[in-house]
Amino acid sequence: MNERGTGVLEQYGLEVFRTSRTRGAVLCETSRGVKLLKEWTGSDRRAQLEYAVLSALGEEAGLQVDCCMKNLEGGLVSADEDQARYVLRDWYEGRECSTREPGEILEAAALLAKLHQALRRLEASHVLEKRIEAVRKEMEEKAAEGAPDEAEEQKDCGDRGGPEEEPEEKREEEGRELPEEPETLAGVLDRHNRELKRTRSFVKARKRKTDFELVVIGGFEKFYRQAEEAVQLAEELGQVDGDWWCHGEYSHHHVLLGEGVCAVTDFSRMRRGIQAGDLYYFTRKVLEKHRWNLRLGRRILEAYSEILPLTGEEWKYLYILFLYPEKYWKQMNYYLNSNKAWIPARNIDKLRVLESQFEPREQFLEELRKRAV
Repeated sequence: MNERGTGVLEQYGLEVFRTSRTRGAVLCETSRGVKLLKEWTGSDRRAQLEYAVLSALGEEAGLQVDCCMKNLEGGLVSADEDQARYVLRDWYEGRECSTREPGEILEAAALLAKLHQALRRLEASHVLEKRIEAVRKEMEEKAAEGAPDEAEEQKDCGDRGGPEEEPEEKREEEGRELPEEPETLAGVLDRHNRELKRTRSFVKARKRKTDFELVVIGGFEKFYRQAEEAVQLAEELGQVDGDWWCHGEYSHHHVLLGEGVCAVTDFSRMRRGIQAGDLYYFTRKVLEKHRWNLRLGRRILEAYSEILPLTGEEWKYLYILFLYPEKYWKQMNYYLNSNKAWIPARNIDKLRVLESQFEPREQFLEELRKRAV
């Protein structure tokens, strides 16, 4: 084992048979099954949050998730000799969900519904609340037991006028496990629209236009009409139940399938919010690869809603997300903040793909509009 970071495996008391490099991590075959060793850049509180939620999903809901494993000292994060920090996660012998296989896509959509359903059930029964509190208390007690002298020394330094305590704002920022969302959906989309208009004004004022700018001028109006309609609908949207845990970035990359395996991985962007946002992200990523195939889109939404039915307001919220031309805005935003003298050819190609997929996307939106009425 000469992979970087594998020295921390000794801290878990495992017999390691073989290791191999995978995407940004090390896959380990151990005496306790397949594990994934990955560098950890988050806070301790974030690690505690993920462990509490994922362990509950595994133990209480029976879902296969990549929960991190405690080391021999009971910690969730382990440091190597260079003080690089790692976590060791449960892993599964499966393959990434293929977007070329409709059956696997629908299985992943159903899995998302089961995940959301489990998160709601665990939240409603206060299991998550109690587990999060229990894990934090356990880790605080271990920290106090492990470094009492250091804690006392820090206290003495403060009393003697030594290093000052960090400002409350900084400590709150470091301890915050979730990003705040101060803007409403309408506010976010309206801000994006202002950026779109600023980009168009800049492009129109250019005398010698690049190929990218010519494509922008040719197709801007139809995308912007959708963007304006989305803002208007977002302003009219009623109350959407949005106080649930969400995966945050659910895609085919984070679903492992195989014999006896149907697992969800990478909860690094887990947050509270409207769970329909997960469904939007997953469906959009798939349909972009299938030229917005109407039948496939319908089947994905049905596979999800058969397990976890959507409310009327959730259907409206979903429609607004799909209606807003997010990929188009991203290309405009990239242009606005880039070197205008040279735009990569792939960005021009992306714009042209968006243009070519406009009509099939419109057909999908019409289908979704019927459910959102």
